[in-house]
Amino acid sequence: MHVLSSIDERELLIRLGEETAFNTLYDLYSNRIYNRLLKLTQSEQLADELLQDTFVILWNKRDTINPDLSIKSWLYKVAENEVYQLYRKIARDKKLQEHIVSTFLESYSHTEEGIYLKESQELLDKAMDQLSPQRRQAFKLCRLDGMSYQQAAEIMGVSTSTVSNHLVQATSIVRKYIFQSQERMAIIISLLMLQKY
Repeated sequence: MHVLSSIDERELLIRLGEETAFNTLYDLYSNRIYNRLLKLTQSEQLADELLQDTFVILWNKRDTINPDLSIKSWLYKVAENEVYQLYRKIARDKKLQEHIVSTFLESYSHTEEGIYLKESQELLDKAMDQLSPQRRQAFKLCRLDGMSYQQAAEIMGVSTSTVSNHLVQATSIVRKYIFQSQERMAIIISLLMLQKY
């Protein structure tokens, strides 16, 4: 791996407006920044998108960056700030949270449409472990297996209104669990980002 001396890096920063200097910095630091972003987000797609955002910021601020600073440290800080800004946006935006949970739950109602992330399955399993047996069964039958309330009621031996009540309560508990799982926030964010495409 090629390592730049501080003099070479300073020279590149001075010439940052030149495409070759920018490309050299990208080639030198993109893998390291990507690995840091991947560790923070646990999502290849999100890490890739935030990596591009980081280097766009570098390009846009190229005229204001002090050439005596460590570009490596600067890039790491910008990348981490991009992740934290995304976390804060999600934490503040209730509609966005609802959209994320809705997208998360809808993805499980169409299991034949694709293979889901192992982490997402584990998170849903952990959330479902918080449910009583009746709520878990109603949630599984209606949300995961795609059954109607009537079909679930027949299987469970209860009324459709009881199934509906169990489902409302179960969905609320699952949402609460997902949003309180800080260590799994990256999965939720990645689901949001996948919804864009």
